[in-house]
Amino acid sequence: MKEIIVNFVETMEIMNLEIRKINLINWLSSVQEEDVLDKVEKIQKEKTDWWDNVSEHDKKAINEGLEQLDKGEYLTRSEVKSKIKEKFNF
Repeated sequence: MKEIIVNFVETMEIMNLEIRKINLINWLSSVQEEDVLDKVEKIQKEKTDWWDNVSEHDKKAINEGLEQLDKGEYLTRSEVKSKIKEKFNF
């Protein structure tokens, strides 16, 4: 039951984020003030991609993980839970 609630909350957060983005898109499409557009463009240019802040070691690990997923080499959630229970005896 807890997992269902967590999934529901995560889904609602995603939906709220999507609604906020749509509202901003709608608002931005109607903006006529040059200074407002200048500010938005400035924010856009300042925003860096999270990937730019990831260490080379972490990038390598992420890429290896993605390659494993592409090859079908992964564990299901229940397999991970079982391995953790075995390792930590609980």
